[in-house]
Amino acid sequence: MVKILIVTGRLAESMVRRAVAMSGTKHHVDIIVTPIPIAAFLTTEYVASYLNSTGVRVRDYDYILLPGLCMGSGRVIEDRLGVKAIKGTVHAYDLIELLKLEDLSILSPDTSADEILQNLFEEGAKRILMDLEAGLNNSNSFLIGGLRVAFNPPPMRIISEITEVHNMPLERLIEEVSRIIDCGGDVVSLGFEAYNPHSDIVERVVKSLKREFDIPIAIDTTIPSEIDVAIASGADMIVNVDLTNIDKINHVDRNVAVVTTPRNPISGDIPSDVDVRIKLLNRAVEAIRKRGFEKIFADAVLEPYGSIFKSLLAFHNFKTIHPEIPMFMGVGNVTELTDVDSVGVNALLTMLAHEIGVSMVLVVEKSVKAKGSTMEAKIASQMASIAKIKNCPPKNLGISLLILKDKRFYEFPVCGDIDEIVYAEGGEKYYTIDPFGTFNIRVNHKEKFIEALYNGRMKRILIKGRSAKDIRREIVSRNLISQISHAMYLGCELAKAEIALQLGKSYIQENPLFQTPKYIKLVKEP
Repeated sequence: MVKILIVTGRLAESMVRRAVAMSGTKHHVDIIVTPIPIAAFLTTEYVASYLNSTGVRVRDYDYILLPGLCMGSGRVIEDRLGVKAIKGTVHAYDLIELLKLEDLSILSPDTSADEILQNLFEEGAKRILMDLEAGLNNSNSFLIGGLRVAFNPPPMRIISEITEVHNMPLERLIEEVSRIIDCGGDVVSLGFEAYNPHSDIVERVVKSLKREFDIPIAIDTTIPSEIDVAIASGADMIVNVDLTNIDKINHVDRNVAVVTTPRNPISGDIPSDVDVRIKLLNRAVEAIRKRGFEKIFADAVLEPYGSIFKSLLAFHNFKTIHPEIPMFMGVGNVTELTDVDSVGVNALLTMLAHEIGVSMVLVVEKSVKAKGSTMEAKIASQMASIAKIKNCPPKNLGISLLILKDKRFYEFPVCGDIDEIVYAEGGEKYYTIDPFGTFNIRVNHKEKFIEALYNGRMKRILIKGRSAKDIRREIVSRNLISQISHAMYLGCELAKAEIALQLGKSYIQENPLFQTPKYIKLVKEP
């Protein structure tokens, strides 16, 4: 336990006192409030002078804790008063977590605690993930291409599928594989046309991608001729080998991984009964093993709403019986067939898969709403791995999937006296067109640009930028607007476009970016 003197401004006093009380800290904490209303306006020179003038026995404390945004270095205070001064959090509320630390020596006199703590969490998370990778060997994993895949997670691998490859130019396919790698995909799966063989295309794309990339390449097909060509061309993994096609495959390679499903060899259906599904999986694994394949994944097939729990139960029961057999789960049936933001669906399903013991999760980004699923599943898998090692909930891990919401609200009080309160209501009653010209704004998701097309008196200019600020700066520097109202309008629209670009949402100029969800009311309103 140490003695801490917290320095703050008048407006933050109540929040600081509340945070100290809520922290349950073991440290002895005192608070001194300066006459400066806003804590962020404090400087270390001022704090040193103020503490010196108050007569506070500063040397009785081990640390002076400054606001995170306090200007200057805490070394100024230490040099003048002889007590180490460190910077706390930017927001007073976050002192709750800071004061739970046993060792405050990790904090800095120059950098806010937020940055220090986040770096610590991130470094700890990275260390755990690296240790998991280093612990993989022949006894607990096997190689798919150059990638080790654990029989039981952690770690978990993410396989991302590109659909309709037979209709895709090779250049576009290479771009898509590069994007998947950048998003954290561990394996790329190639999907083709069902029931219609494209063996020549399979051969060409597999060979091309193997030359271009080190990432393992899988092919998702039930067609034996495509499977044979894929294996001969260097594919590392085949998805969808089962009792309906295993005897028709001619090219067997024990180094190629195979994913099998519980498909009925007579009807071709996946049975709904959990026990029957497990029996068929057992038969399929055994049949594939007898053919000479050694690296076999069992996929109990995750089905959409109506059978989600039952299919998860099949995964769980099979893994309980066969902990030595790695499992494979495709989450696209749920993500694509549920009108809910993919990040929450992918996160929950990936963590459930991790808990069951699934080694690989397959995602598909075919629909617009599923874009980003590779990154979402990757982060969720890492969160699950870290949480399992730390034996804690997937929270405060140094990595998160909090995209649209925050863990807490940060509120900033109004400072000073207010002469009048005005409630702004209603939209524009009238407007005049800027004589300098107009702008059409759009989001180019393919190139990751915001685009503002200027239609002026003399010429048309297409301004492309990664952020609203970049485009704003270009518009102002070129003197393309003349009205304050036009500038405010552009500011609103460019900000919306930037958010749409970040989230992968559609952007339509002058239309709301978000729609508030509403439930169906069953009682008539009066």
